[in-house]
Amino acid sequence: MSRRFPELLAALAENRMSLTVAGLLSPVLEENNVDRLLSDCAGMTSREVEEYLVVLRPKPVFTPSIRKAPSPPATTFSLQVASDPAPPVPRPVPRVSPTILEPAKPEVFNFRFAADRRFKQKFERLAEVLGVPNPLQHMAEIMEQAMDIALDKKDLKRKHARRLAREARNADHPRKPHRAREISAKNGYLPSQKRERVHERAGHQCEYRGPDGTRCRSTTGLQIEHLLPFALYRTHDEKHLRIYCSPHNRLAAEKVFGREFIQNKINASRQKRKDVEQVDSA
Repeated sequence: MSRRFPELLAALAENRMSLTVAGLLSPVLEENNVDRLLSDCAGMTSREVEEYLVVLRPKPVFTPSIRKAPSPPATTFSLQVASDPAPPVPRPVPRVSPTILEPAKPEVFNFRFAADRRFKQKFERLAEVLGVPNPLQHMAEIMEQAMDIALDKKDLKRKHARRLAREARNADHPRKPHRAREISAKNGYLPSQKRERVHERAGHQCEYRGPDGTRCRSTTGLQIEHLLPFALYRTHDEKHLRIYCSPHNRLAAEKVFGREFIQNKINASRQKRKDVEQVDSA
């Protein structure tokens, strides 16, 4: 392939694409498209290239289904006595279907994953709650509704957007003002409006910066970090609030209170949850 298209070697030598991306492009390269494909895919990740290539070569779309994973083949043992020990025979490794998330068409993706029986029961119950008949024929619809419900409840981006839309409607149709509930700084409660503003200001990304100034790129498990520790200063002033991921939030706490103190607090919290679960299950 490199002899036929030396442009591919040039792109690799100039670090315009990775070897994995080059391998994805090789089957579709032709004399009339090599320049365009190498130019379009320069700097792309392998995932982005896969989505790009389905325009040229669409893949089959999975048919929704739920099926039980096949049991591994039974292994038999035999006892042999010989003067010369036989070399060990490698055991066959059962084939396991990998988790798949791949583009099938420009706007369609194939998903495949394994889950236990409880997940299947929850899925079937969710279909009943949502009023969706024939759940196996509407798996994507059910999962999308479930994700919308979870995001509406947990996603601060959505909450902030809804709040802005509500404030815009109220500005056009003003109502009688009501007395806002005062929040005491003696407790750790942080008003949702303030939490949303801090997340929006941070771009919903961890704000921790390392010694070289590099910012953490994490966007999951984000927590409010008080630059002035709340346990000491009892303030929720927004100018002292930052968004940290869970590991960096813990690191900041350990710098103030010590690693042993924070670990003891975590252990106590875990034990408390465990005690509550035992009482609930009794």
